[in-house]
Amino acid sequence: MRRRNARPVSRHGLLVAAFVAIAMIFGGGGSPSPKAEIIVQLGFVAALLAWVWWAPRGKEEVLQPVPQRLALLGSMLLFLPTLQLLLLPPQIWQSLPGRELQVASLSLVDGANSWQPLSISPARTLAGLLALMPAVAVMWATAKLPSRDRRFLILSIALLSVAGAVLGALQLASGGASFYLYEMSHRGWLTAFHANRNAAVDVLLIGSLAASAFFVSKPMPPALLRRRMPVFLAGQAVLLIAAILTGSRMGVLLILPVLALNAVILKPLGEGRALKLAGRAASFGVILLLALPLILAGNPRLAAVATRFDAAGDARIILWRDTLQAIDAFFPVGSGVGTFPVAFAPHQSFESLTAAFINRAHNDFLEFFLEAGLLALFVLLAGGYLLLRQGFSAWSQAASERAPQIFACGTLGVIALHSLVDYPLRNMAIACLAGVAAGMLSPTQHMREVNRDADRDR
Repeated sequence: MRRRNARPVSRHGLLVAAFVAIAMIFGGGGSPSPKAEIIVQLGFVAALLAWVWWAPRGKEEVLQPVPQRLALLGSMLLFLPTLQLLLLPPQIWQSLPGRELQVASLSLVDGANSWQPLSISPARTLAGLLALMPAVAVMWATAKLPSRDRRFLILSIALLSVAGAVLGALQLASGGASFYLYEMSHRGWLTAFHANRNAAVDVLLIGSLAASAFFVSKPMPPALLRRRMPVFLAGQAVLLIAAILTGSRMGVLLILPVLALNAVILKPLGEGRALKLAGRAASFGVILLLALPLILAGNPRLAAVATRFDAAGDARIILWRDTLQAIDAFFPVGSGVGTFPVAFAPHQSFESLTAAFINRAHNDFLEFFLEAGLLALFVLLAGGYLLLRQGFSAWSQAASERAPQIFACGTLGVIALHSLVDYPLRNMAIACLAGVAAGMLSPTQHMREVNRDADRDR
């Protein structure tokens, strides 16, 4: 009788999965909910201490080093806000673009000649740095994990996403009155563990990719595959229906590329009946989305989703125009990471004035350019290059590990595309999921062993 491989998940893998769970549950409130973000940051400190003192005491295999490209990427991300916090003499910071209001304000208290950092709001930039640390640490920790631990991490993300969909169903069943975790939420819509429906849909779509990646990550005999396929398809249906019920326009549009990526992930299963069933289900989903305006009209809840695709009065256009003016005022050095509300306010036009306080540009790329200036362009180009090179390197190592690679690319793609009209990376839950995805763009020890065995067989 063949012995089963029952090696448990390592302590390091459990720690990463546990912290990502904390981030996914409590990190969805954004900057208006600092108490929840503090829970995530305290969880990060606890996980870091356990990584150093508790995890090495277990019977662990040697962790692999963080790839140089990911080490450079993380260091670059942390260096930017740190640089903006360094004190500068008054002759320098007063000469920077966009500092006229800061000079006038400090002059009222005789502080104009004091040393000040590049950031116009050091407290906000420090908060941004502290919020960024867990995501970078998760990226490095994930890169060190073996294949077995990464598979467990992917499963954790998928299960928590389904749990969020179930919580969202309770939110809708209550008529928008209960089961919301934050006072400031998109009431009446499915938001799961988040305050913002746009963040919720990103996690649901990432969870869909995670479910597919876990499903194919371990070979199964045909009989077992047929038994598990209905459960897998039911989970996918829950996640994708929940994504529609968030009412996020960009999120609904992203369902199509996510379905395509799911098909690519599932391709190694072969051409059996189970895969054909999955293909038919995906095709039905595509047809359903294409017919969305006609199908949704008969249901008040779903009709509300369809009406959100009328973008004629979308205030984002005016908001982006005002943000471009603010970018021009602070160019080329920027205003400091996390300072958008302070930097944007003097440049807000009457057309964009509302009762609600505008704290985001609803375009993460524009907001980043305002806060970091020319350095934003360097970070985006250099970071994209490092991720692409790292992804190509891992892809060439072993075909057996490609499902997590596609999951990682899909996760980063969903976040990047949604960043064109929103701010997903300002959400600690999604920032940590991006860190997981970036960390998985690295070869594991198993992949290296497979590659060495293949070289010996030649």
